[in-house]
Amino acid sequence: MDRTVVVVPDIQAPKHDQQALDAIVAFIADVEPDEVIQIGDACDFEAPSRWSAGSRAEYEGSVEQEADDLRRNFIVPVRDVFDGPFGFHEGNHDLRPRKYLESRAPGLGASDHFRMENLLRFAEHEVRRLPDFYEVGPDVITTHGHLGRIGLRQDAGATALGAAKRWGKSVVMGHTHRAAAIPWTTGIGSPRTVWGVEVGNVMREDCADYLKGAPGNWQKAFGVLHFSGDHFKPEVVYLDEQNQFTYGGYQYLPGGADAA
Repeated sequence: MDRTVVVVPDIQAPKHDQQALDAIVAFIADVEPDEVIQIGDACDFEAPSRWSAGSRAEYEGSVEQEADDLRRNFIVPVRDVFDGPFGFHEGNHDLRPRKYLESRAPGLGASDHFRMENLLRFAEHEVRRLPDFYEVGPDVITTHGHLGRIGLRQDAGATALGAAKRWGKSVVMGHTHRAAAIPWTTGIGSPRTVWGVEVGNVMREDCADYLKGAPGNWQKAFGVLHFSGDHFKPEVVYLDEQNQFTYGGYQYLPGGADAA
């Protein structure tokens, strides 16, 4: 059976490009995929970050408000145009509120309120929290990228490819904010190919203080996964500075698609 899965990259709301996110939602409406996956780090949650401890940032912002804004600006629009399987990975930013509670208020650490799936009201919108390593198709794993002892590389796609070589399965991930799909083929007579796929991000680089003004080697993009029987073909779709992109012979502009 043929299947198409759209993979939404790291968002890190509220530090994201809303127009880019809207363009991806419009794409989902247009192509009507079989499944939508958000790869993790949907929210930034700067206040409970360990990097904010003791600083002004720890007391600014609201975890619940940030989560509700992401829900209204992404989950609700997706559900307005897509009623199929919709799942989120938990990224290292998404887990910050519950980790903060466990470390700073251990007596409340068992509370489920600050888990991603509750802050974003998954049950209300029929959204699933995905396992950390999700087999989206035969021998294809999606994961955020902060778990599994994945070694980070500087070249786009190389981090995921390193994991794919170790695990013997294609790996689709976020976390690096880079975007590329790289194949690795082994064997004589009956060769076998695994893919390392990184799906980019829609975070605004001017909000990434830790870059200290340096370029991040990040790419604004998302992923489309095609399954046909045992065949797997990943695509990385790149957005330009105006959030335009090309897919399937069509140029997608903010607000609609035109024939390329």
